[in-house]
Amino acid sequence: MRWFLYYLSMYLMTAGIFLSSIWNIKSKQWIRGRHRWLKKINTLPRKKQTRIWFHVASLGEFEQARPVIEWLKKEDASLDIILTFFSPSGYNQKADYPLAHVFYLPADLPGNAEKWISMVEPDMAVFVKYDLWPGYLRALQKSGTPSLLISAYWVPGKRFHSSTMPLTRSLLLQFDQIFLQKGDHVRYFREKGFHNLQVAGDTRIDRSLQLEGEAISRLPSWLKDLPVFDIVAGSTWPKDEKMLLEVSENLGLRIILAPHNVSLDNIRRLRKQISRPVTVLSEYKEPDNPSDILLVDSIGMLNVLYSIGRIAYVGGGFGSGIHNTLEPAAHHKPVIFGPAFTDFPEAIGLQEENAAWSVSNTETLTTVIQNLLTSDTYQDAGDRAFNYLVAHRGASEKIGRYIMMKIRNKQ
Repeated sequence: MRWFLYYLSMYLMTAGIFLSSIWNIKSKQWIRGRHRWLKKINTLPRKKQTRIWFHVASLGEFEQARPVIEWLKKEDASLDIILTFFSPSGYNQKADYPLAHVFYLPADLPGNAEKWISMVEPDMAVFVKYDLWPGYLRALQKSGTPSLLISAYWVPGKRFHSSTMPLTRSLLLQFDQIFLQKGDHVRYFREKGFHNLQVAGDTRIDRSLQLEGEAISRLPSWLKDLPVFDIVAGSTWPKDEKMLLEVSENLGLRIILAPHNVSLDNIRRLRKQISRPVTVLSEYKEPDNPSDILLVDSIGMLNVLYSIGRIAYVGGGFGSGIHNTLEPAAHHKPVIFGPAFTDFPEAIGLQEENAAWSVSNTETLTTVIQNLLTSDTYQDAGDRAFNYLVAHRGASEKIGRYIMMKIRNKQ
């Protein structure tokens, strides 16, 4: 009965995506990407060496898998890496990732998982954070393929969700090893029967520290020559933007605003809300001086832009949860975000180090910015943010060494 209900929910989910593909571009991409997936998998070269399958939900989870993949490839360049995405937004940006064969994950419908495992023939499967599929886990277990869950994070009293169903204790126990981001609750979960746990940390920290040098080298020369911006606000949503624009106008701040949604309609909406002169990044023509408000209408620039601000604001904290706070921390920037941050251990850690602040309204945002905007204050807080990352790096190597040990023992 349990499997009947699960597969029924999967059929309903897939049917819903088919229906919404009539008007939704992402749904249409989801359907097209999985069309004739068996034929696409047949393009894989014949297996000749150890093959590891990494599955991620979207771009954020890819950034957690990426440093592990790169560590493994440095350790053994002959490893064959398969990378699957659930979301079109992740797949579309990383379909040409050079260290892996990249595919959409076929929907977890009856028979798909067994076909996938038999065709791909992975020697190990690695899932990241939350995007777990019971049919695939069962197929891996039946085939004797070890599976790992990395960068996991959950706390007592909170449900650990996938995108389709609550993950039960029995499902999590199918993993050979679960690598937690933090060790605060290891004892509690071991008392509940989880003996497949160890603490590694968050692999995104390793990636963020790598990005610091890469980002600065990618900074356009005209941006390097500009006066420093007071705030770089990234991945913002409407409530974040309303507060930021009000505060920046009241205090006369120079601000870079990089919204989560960079669609033309959203950029138009934002321009109408801004009373001061604004420069849109794609429209900027040198050698004109951009205005004090720079509106970013493209993706891929945010981690570069954090390097030219005094303070970082990370959006999403008035919705389901904040976005990436590690990128600005890697640039020695103090971080501000909204109240929805308690499910993010890195944000909690930065706050405990007095390197990050949560705000709930325009008044608290104004107070925090005013307190930070002296050179000694924001620089000291930014250094604390960076030092937090340095103190917690190394998760990728720890996980990578475990994978290599398991593979070598299997050979």
